[in-house]
Amino acid sequence: MKRDGFLCFNDWAGYREEPVRVVGETPTRYRIEADKTILLAGRDRYLMPGRTVLVPKKAVIFKDKPCSP
Repeated sequence: MKRDGFLCFNDWAGYREEPVRVVGETPTRYRIEADKTILLAGRDRYLMPGRTVLVPKKAVIFKDKPCSP
């Protein structure tokens, strides 16, 4: 299951959507990977290219292009 989507979150600069690829899932979370470095929630937590991380399902949306807030 590989599916393209967007990781949505609020940070100090406002609302952001970053392109990610969903590579797996659990009942409440998606396992994602990205093509570029993304700053995640938390202190100094980054998603580096080639790595995977679990995020809540409500933080990932699936659509053709990002929204403009």
